[in-house]
Amino acid sequence: MATALLLALAMMGQAPVASASTAPADDYGYVAWCYGALGGYVDLYDQVMPEVTRIEKAFPGPGGIEAALKTYPEMRTQARADMKLFTAAITAAEKASPRPISEYGGAAVKKGRSVWSGADSTSKARLAQVWMSWSPPGDCETRAKSLEKRSTILGKALIYNAAKPVEPAPSAVQPPEPAPVAAEAEATPLPPAEVTPAPVKPAPTKAVAAKTTAKPPVSRPRTEFVIDASDPKPCPGRLDPARRDGKDVLVCKPD
Repeated sequence: MATALLLALAMMGQAPVASASTAPADDYGYVAWCYGALGGYVDLYDQVMPEVTRIEKAFPGPGGIEAALKTYPEMRTQARADMKLFTAAITAAEKASPRPISEYGGAAVKKGRSVWSGADSTSKARLAQVWMSWSPPGDCETRAKSLEKRSTILGKALIYNAAKPVEPAPSAVQPPEPAPVAAEAEATPLPPAEVTPAPVKPAPTKAVAAKTTAKPPVSRPRTEFVIDASDPKPCPGRLDPARRDGKDVLVCKPD
């Protein structure tokens, strides 16, 4: 790309010089200026690429046309990433600042974009040559990282100081003690009246009539008799073993 650019400049007799725009000296203003200048570079991409492609094809470099044209999309991607870095640094500085500085930062961004202020009135070839040779200052990235780091530390310190309660200084003058208030006379409570409880009537109980079952009289044997094994009869008393006539028998005896 550099060889093609030098050949093009030699034939056209033109020098790619961007408009002069001095960046602020402080880090915050400087990074804002870098953001504006790099933003103008990215915005011109679609406008200048047709002419850039024509120049690269007319004066191909040692790596070939495709290799040369491949670098421009990569440069735009890198520029967008750098702008995100600048945005983070600018935002951190504005949050950490004890006073509003965004208006000053906005003016620095506009000043950076003014690098490309003559783009509309310049010929396509001239604008493409300037655009191809331009790059942001090398310290934009380093100063942006330093600004974000310092602003983050300062912001944490400010938050800590704001959250820390401030104890008021002790007053040398003691307030007067309030005058004692006369206590109100306490009323003597009356003894509670005796309440005679009403007699409680027991609940009537249901009489349960006990049902008695009359048992028939049990006939008792008046005399004992021997139970005949061949013709046994019921014994209304008790049976006792006995021996009669040399034999073991059961004798029914009265209770």
